[in-house]
Amino acid sequence: MKTKTLLLFCLIMGFTMSQAYAQGKDTKSVQYKAELAYYTPVYCVDVLTGEDVMVNYLEGVVRFHVIDHYKDGKWQWEIAQAKGEAEGYFGEVFTITETDKYWIPEFGILTWHFNAKGNMGNHYMGFLTYSYLTGEMTVGKTVCH
Repeated sequence: MKTKTLLLFCLIMGFTMSQAYAQGKDTKSVQYKAELAYYTPVYCVDVLTGEDVMVNYLEGVVRFHVIDHYKDGKWQWEIAQAKGEAEGYFGEVFTITETDKYWIPEFGILTWHFNAKGNMGNHYMGFLTYSYLTGEMTVGKTVCH
């Protein structure tokens, strides 16, 4: 009886360990680079009201380095780093560096940090969050010079 119990225990542990190993084996990250359309609204705090006000909107085509992460064959998250140039409302050209993080589908959230230096002296740094579930954008900390 003890031998059968030991064999059954070893069989169950072997199955359990192989399942845990198989699940871990399916976790991977894939990276690629591409030139893609870029856009971001720029918000600054109005000194009179204390409210976040959109002061510019930057558009262009920039280089992205993207890392997508998968677990058990399902997409989990993405980190995208952008570098390049984008143009603002008034023709000012901005040098852009940005990091985006996507958590979809469970959370449906995109966050991005950007640093935009313009050729006419403007400099914007910002943190924004967008919810794909509610359609709301939240302005985090911004610095405008």
